[in-house]
Amino acid sequence: MRSTQLILTAFALLTLSACGGSATSQPAPASPGPQQPAPTAPGAVSAWTMTGTVKTEAGEPLAGVRVFADHTAFYNMNAEGVTDAQGRYTVALAHQPGSWAAGAYMNLKVGEQTFEARLKPNDDTSFDGSKGAVRDFTFKASDAPAGKVNTYIAHSNVELDYDTLVFTFTPDGPNVMGSTAPFTRPFVDGYGVQNVPLGRYRVSAVHVLNGTRQQLLLSSDDQEEFATSVLALFHDNHDRYGITMELSLKNPE
Repeated sequence: MRSTQLILTAFALLTLSACGGSATSQPAPASPGPQQPAPTAPGAVSAWTMTGTVKTEAGEPLAGVRVFADHTAFYNMNAEGVTDAQGRYTVALAHQPGSWAAGAYMNLKVGEQTFEARLKPNDDTSFDGSKGAVRDFTFKASDAPAGKVNTYIAHSNVELDYDTLVFTFTPDGPNVMGSTAPFTRPFVDGYGVQNVPLGRYRVSAVHVLNGTRQQLLLSSDDQEEFATSVLALFHDNHDRYGITMELSLKNPE
């Protein structure tokens, strides 16, 4: 019996020695799962990668902005990324020789309406994809989408002095720039009123007819009844006219 125990003990020692000398089994390392691209450190440059940040002019980060890179030679070859809470993004590029150009889109909500703004990078030059690049964006006031105001006369007997015609826009809630301050814009013959920040407004209009200042009556697509102050919004009809506000005018009764 003693010799049998010695043989079993020797066999156990030989087995442990062959396994590395430890009686504790080691679990196999877990295989890594699929990795999602993560924003890199600001200013870092990596091959086949475009990185950067999107911020306001005040330096505040903008989340949820869609950033893209387009290949300058191949049609419909592009890559996209979205900014995180710190305004950072990473876009992985296809390993295709040539240069790439950067751009971005962001959605701006005005009341119940949503409009899209196009952003240009601070450095607008194209870059070699094999070297990678950093492209930062700054959202400026000039990037905010604006619309055109078209005016019409209610009937053929309306008299207007277009040279003195001025509109006052009073935001009914913050406009696309976040402002609620009223402002005035003159009518420009042949052009209407251009580059008005998108928003929901109370609009009024005056002109000087035969030397007398006259408050006009207006109607809009959003308020068909004529009044001295009319509710009006910008609408995108997705046609060649772009984003417009339509107003009809007539003299006071």
